[in-house]
This record gives sequence, structure tokens and C-alpha cells, in this order.
Amino acid sequence: MQRIFAADIGGTNARFALFAEHEGNLALRLAVWEQSADLHTAQDMLHIMQQQLQTSLAEGDALVVALAGPTQGLQGKLTNGPLRVDLNGVAQRHNLACCLLINDFTAQAYAMLTPAGAGAKFVRGGVRATTDSAQTKAILGAGTGLGAASLVGCGSAAGNVSWLAVPSEAGHAAFPFMGAEEHAYQGFLARELGCDFPSVENVLCGEGLSVLHYYLTGQFFYPPAVGEQALSHDTPTLQWYARLLGRFCRQWILSTLCLGGLWIAGGIAAKNPLCVEHPAFFQELSVGDDVGGIVAATPILLIADANSGLWGAARAALEHQQWQGLGSNAET
Repeated sequence: MQRIFAADIGGTNARFALFAEHEGNLALRLAVWEQSADLHTAQDMLHIMQQQLQTSLAEGDALVVALAGPTQGLQGKLTNGPLRVDLNGVAQRHNLACCLLINDFTAQAYAMLTPAGAGAKFVRGGVRATTDSAQTKAILGAGTGLGAASLVGCGSAAGNVSWLAVPSEAGHAAFPFMGAEEHAYQGFLARELGCDFPSVENVLCGEGLSVLHYYLTGQFFYPPAVGEQALSHDTPTLQWYARLLGRFCRQWILSTLCLGGLWIAGGIAAKNPLCVEHPAFFQELSVGDDVGGIVAATPILLIADANSGLWGAARAALEHQQWQGLGSNAET
């Protein structure tokens, strides 16, 4: 049995967990949440993690940190926060067999293979189409920021499927507005945010929620209040948001060919499931040509487990170890 420390650091929340692994099965022993704004360095993060989990890193076998921002090797920075991470030397100091720093949606991609993914609510489709499928899977999620990734199955010498997470920066692509009404809103959003081409993240996350509700109603709410006041029941804000989210889901399905399923994560949809249950969401999925019936055939699921990133980080350690094993077998 091995012990895996997992961290999932977002713009608002920093989540930490300790997992036990036995014969490929993960068990969550303890999970705690802190505020990301309190973290500035890797030392801060590791100190709080060990303190809150009441376990020293020296007692573990692996550490995986999922960060909502760009990563390179064992270094990275939080996009919406002060944290800068450098994990170089951590494995040696604490005698860890595995130490990884990954993007948070690389972790969310691996979460699809865990109980967090298996327990997701089906928005459209059937269980059999996803749980036993080796077809490509994809995930996206809107919260403080927007992430998107896919998971590609690769055969191994033993005949089992190994999985490779493919990250993306799809959230920073320009959002595809359609029609005069939406283009009028595009101009308003661009002026409010001071940008020429609003991105997918600008439209579907954080401040974009406040701007959308203000544009439609003349009322200004901070993003959490928009969810409580305007996404919890049928309102013009919900109709617009569901339509815009559905459009990005359709694009991501076509971009990734994720016939194994599209999982929707992130705090906005998890707290306000009407965003993916409203007729406007489903109508947008059917707009335009569906080449080969790909969009219609793809199951869509909603992840409700707020610790899914932690599960995915722990699973990333197991996949990393499996890929290392495959590399060793290839060398011999």
C-alpha cells in the first residue's frame, strides 16, 4: 500500500488530501480546504498541507500538486492568485518515489477514471457508453477560471488501457458570438473588461457572470450572488448562460471527438445544475451540422464532487507510475 498526498490549488480554494492506494484502488483518507490567497510559495503550501492533514510528507510515497495555471516541469504559477510553486528537490528531501506538478485540468481529466467521475450525474446518455469505454473522454469546467482537457486511451503490452491526459488553453480562445443580439453583448463585454476579443473564460467565468447579469437586468451582483439570484431558477441570465455554455460544450466535443463522454466540472455548474438542464443548453448542442452524429452520440455528465481534482491528482500518480513501468519494459 502507498500513501499519496494530493493538492488541488484554484484561484479561490486550496484543497489538500491524503489517499491510500492498494492494488490500483484509491481510498480518500482525509480532505481539507484552505484559502488560496493565503499561499505565496511552495513552502507555504506544503506547510499548510502537512499541518492540516496531520501527516508529514516523509510518511508518504507520492506528492501530486494540481495548479490552476501554467506549469513547466516542477515549476508553475497560479493564474488568479499570488502562489508561485517550485517543487524541485522536494522528492529528495522527503524521500518520495513520485513528485508531480500538473495543470488542474490535467487532474480533472484523470478524475474521470475515479469514483468522482463514476459518480457524476448523467445529463444526457447512458452509463454503459462511458464506464467501460476506452474511447477518448473530455472535461471542461467554469469557476474562477475555465479549464478544458481530454483523456486519450493508449494500449499497453499487457492489453490494459493506459491513459494520457491532454491539457489545453481552450478557455483563452475567443468566444464565438452569434447573431446581432449576441454581438451587441460582445461589444458591451469588451468595453467592460477592457479587451478586444472576449475569451471563453471571459464569457463563462467569474466577472463575466456579473457583466452578463448586469447587461440583461441593470443589476450588479458579484459572481456568487449571480448564481444564487439568477442561475437557480429560470431567468434571462440563466437562458443566456445555458446557451453560451452549451455552445462551448458542443465545440469541445467536436474538437476532442470525446465519444467516451464529456464531463462538466467547475463550481458554477455544480452549484447551479440548471445551467446544463435548461432547454437552451440542449438546443445549442443541436445547432449546426453534426458531422457523423458525434455531438448527439456523446454522453454528457455533471461532476458534483467538489474534491474531484484531488481524486484526479491521486490518479495521476498511478498513471505516471504505470507509464514509467511501460518505459522500463520497453527498454528491456
